[in-house]
Amino acid sequence: MIPSGSGNDFPKAVGIPLDIRLSIELLLRNSTRQIDIGMLGDHYFINGLGIGLDGAVAARFSKMKRLRGEIGYLWGAIIEAIRFRGFQIEISTENWKFSGPALLAGASNGQCHGGNFKLVPHARADDGLLDIYLFEDMSLIKRIVSLPRVLVGKHTTMAGVHFKQVSKAEITLDREIQAHLDGEPLLLGPGTHTIRVYPKALTVLSPLDQST
Repeated sequence: MIPSGSGNDFPKAVGIPLDIRLSIELLLRNSTRQIDIGMLGDHYFINGLGIGLDGAVAARFSKMKRLRGEIGYLWGAIIEAIRFRGFQIEISTENWKFSGPALLAGASNGQCHGGNFKLVPHARADDGLLDIYLFEDMSLIKRIVSLPRVLVGKHTTMAGVHFKQVSKAEITLDREIQAHLDGEPLLLGPGTHTIRVYPKALTVLSPLDQST
């Protein structure tokens, strides 16, 4: 992979240098590793699924003409933190269940979403599990105050923020919600959606093996 995207979240997850010259040099080393991939229904994802506020940010970012890259994601996050309306969600895993109002939720294979947002700082792309995350809905002031903490991954102990490592989960929505798969916006309809992981299903050229 040659990192040329807006956020380059997946290259960060598997240790590919963001410097294009160095990433090209990596091709010559022929150092491979196996990573997990996620699936939402019949759609695959390699870095993450986001539902709610981060889906709204992805949708807003896709329409931006001037602000691009990590600055564009940050600006989109600030606007949506003010404007986004919370939604009802139910998440069921093998040993955990949540039902109530949420701000954002999703499943991650990598640590970062939206470029600099270290949304799931403990995620690993090769551990055979997806990291489910859920932020319960919160006041406008708390949303704004929380943004800097999410940028550096210091939000994991905040009240109302949940993380679970799973191989499978079911998410139920009562209305259509903005979402994204690997940063590409989509609308996730009402009803129950199944998320699962396929361990070590994809081979990538990468200099870093996080399983060692």
